[in-house]
Amino acid sequence: MKIVPNTLVRRGGADTVRRVTRSRVGKAPNLENQRARRQGKDTPQTPKPKAKSENVEDCASPSKEEAPVQVKEQSSDTAKPSPFPDFLRPTPRECKTAHDILEGLHGDAVREVFAAPDAPCEDYPYAMDALVVAALSQATSWSNAKRAMQSMKEIYGSPFAYSSIVKGGNDKLVDALRPGGMQNRKAKILMTLLKDVEAKYGKWDLQHLFTQSDDEVIDEVTKFWGIGPKCAHCLLSICLKRDVLAVDTHIYRLSGLWGWRPAEATKLTAQAHLDARILNELKFPLHYLMISHGSSCPKCRGNGNPRGHCEFEQLLKKNP
Repeated sequence: MKIVPNTLVRRGGADTVRRVTRSRVGKAPNLENQRARRQGKDTPQTPKPKAKSENVEDCASPSKEEAPVQVKEQSSDTAKPSPFPDFLRPTPRECKTAHDILEGLHGDAVREVFAAPDAPCEDYPYAMDALVVAALSQATSWSNAKRAMQSMKEIYGSPFAYSSIVKGGNDKLVDALRPGGMQNRKAKILMTLLKDVEAKYGKWDLQHLFTQSDDEVIDEVTKFWGIGPKCAHCLLSICLKRDVLAVDTHIYRLSGLWGWRPAEATKLTAQAHLDARILNELKFPLHYLMISHGSSCPKCRGNGNPRGHCEFEQLLKKNP
């Protein structure tokens, strides 16, 4: 089993917390190599310039020449102020302790996911493709999302064959998404997204999001039907490489159990609060580590036993 080294960080310094996966740097990815892997081809040793397609239907993603050369990054150590300014948890120490404990419990499992060829991080340098993946991953597990995308690959040749998907119609897309579940809703979200993006931009291209601020990205993508703040934050973190925390149902539940948010906080306000309280270098690893714990712990998972055993809880008592 290939394991991604746990030694890569975004910012240097002795106090920088080590991440569970690759370093995120402020430069454009090697899109030629990524596209070759995505299409099941051998990675070219010396990528050749690609001519821009004049056919909108062929533009599943922009050419290499159109890729951004730099991404925006937040300059501060934390995000915007919390909507709960008097609620001072989690503290930096609590976050660091939680990260270290969860890394010991779930780090190998998370690295194994990212070492897979279909990892949810490495292979989506195109903002349009990343948003599609985020949409397919809504309200389900990554395993279910992968099943849906594998079925799309078998039917359309690729989950990103947008022209074929639109031309095939909604019923065909519903059948393609069936292996991943929630196929009716997700087909509507995806078909609406593809039609709206093409209508607005003339092609399936959202690479301009790389140059926009976090607020601008969230505002733009959440205007698409069925795309919510969690999808937007996943796009920001995984594809655009921003220091934001995407809060899913597991993170929302754990943050409540751990007292990291007010009891009355909604998912939206919890998102803003945790994004403000958790230091940038911890946001990306904690996102995946908390999801891993929240989906596997006998006590902390959604249908968990309140009297069940929680390894995190036991280890936390030893590291107050």
